[in-house]
Amino acid sequence: MTLSIFTLTLFALLMLSNVAAGELPDCLQSTIDPPARLGRSPKNVEVGDPDFQYTLSFTVRNAAGTPILGWSAADVTLEVLAPCQNPFGPLNPGPGLVWDAARLDRPGGSCTGANVVRVRLISANCTWYLNSVTSPDEDGNGSVALADLSIFQQAFVAGGPFFQGDLNLSGGFPDLGDLLFFQKHFTAPN
Repeated sequence: MTLSIFTLTLFALLMLSNVAAGELPDCLQSTIDPPARLGRSPKNVEVGDPDFQYTLSFTVRNAAGTPILGWSAADVTLEVLAPCQNPFGPLNPGPGLVWDAARLDRPGGSCTGANVVRVRLISANCTWYLNSVTSPDEDGNGSVALADLSIFQQAFVAGGPFFQGDLNLSGGFPDLGDLLFFQKHFTAPN
């Protein structure tokens, strides 16, 4: 038994010595894009136009800031936490560490609060948080309807809050681009 543990330990050390220091993930260098908010919609796929679909990508980087290609999607998770409506997770990304339109085609509910979205790089014990979720399904009932337009319109006219008005995740005040984004989700087939 002791020999087996010694052999496994020696094997693990040899494997680690063969991994270039540059291929170890760095929590401070790894990034989420877009970095401010998560977007989701129950019509994310039905919109059909990638310019109006929510996606989220994660890039594992080494200490030099260089992306580490081919990182396992099973090692990364995304969660939407309460108090957001329709929390979910943990959800692994697809190829290229991207949560694509299909993965983010979910009942929405725009929400804000400390740490309402969590992204984890499990093997490196790293966690990142986002503080808001944006959705054309503003009220979180699973459809994009007139009640959602009313909530969006209030944010549009008032110039915020961003998590309700900045539907295209541009980071700016609500504008005509956000209205077009809402329209694409509102008119997408069910």
